[in-house]
Amino acid sequence: MKEKILIVEDDPLLADMLRRYLEREGYRVLWDSEGIPALRTFEVHQPDLVILDLMLPDADGFDLCKRFSLMGSMILIISARDAEEDVIVGLEMGADDYVKKPFNMREVLARVRALLRRRDKVQNGPTLRVGDFEIREEKRKIYLKGEPLDLTPKEFLLLRRLILSRGKVVSRSELASEIYDRELPDYERIIDTYIYRIRARLLEVGKEYANRIKTVRGFGYSFE
Repeated sequence: MKEKILIVEDDPLLADMLRRYLEREGYRVLWDSEGIPALRTFEVHQPDLVILDLMLPDADGFDLCKRFSLMGSMILIISARDAEEDVIVGLEMGADDYVKKPFNMREVLARVRALLRRRDKVQNGPTLRVGDFEIREEKRKIYLKGEPLDLTPKEFLLLRRLILSRGKVVSRSELASEIYDRELPDYERIIDTYIYRIRARLLEVGKEYANRIKTVRGFGYSFE
C-alpha cells in the first residue's frame, strides 16, 4: 500500500495542485487548510509524512511542526518564509526538510521520496544492549534501565548513533547525515540543539547518564 501524505496548506489552489501531483505518483493524500483540524486528521489517519506550510490562519507553524514531530511524523516544510533563520528554526522544531516557495513540483516529489526512504532507514533487527541502554530497532525506541526514553525520531537516531559508536568521536557533520539527506544551513547549531534535548532526557533518569555524552569542542560528540 502506498504511503499516506497529509498536506497542511491554506491556499486551496496550491494544495490541490500538490494533491493531484502526488496522487499521480500513487500516494494517498489528505488535506487540511488549518493546523488544529490537521492535528485531528493526523491522529485518525496516521500519515507517513506531513507537508506543512508555516503561515496558517489558526496556529503557529513552528509550534505545529514541533507537535507533529513529537507525534512521530516525518515533516517537509513548504513556506514563503525563506530567511535562513526560519529554515534553521523549522529544523530545530523537528522538520526533516524545508522547501522555499515558489517551488518546482519535481523538487517536492524528490524530497518526499527521499524522506520516506529515510523513514525506513533503521531495519527490524535484534535488541542491542549497551550497559543500562537497550536499542529496540523494531520499535525505534531506546530504553534506559528498562524504561523507554521520550525521544523524537531524530533524537532516537542521534542517540543510537552515539551509543553504537561508543568510545569514538562522531563529528557534527556525521550526526547530521543520520537525520538529513542533504547539507542544510548551520547544521552545527541544529545538532547542538538536539544533543541538548537528548541530555535533558537522560538527566531525568540520572546525571551520570547525561554526562556520558561528551562534547569534543569544535568537532562533535562521543558516548563514553
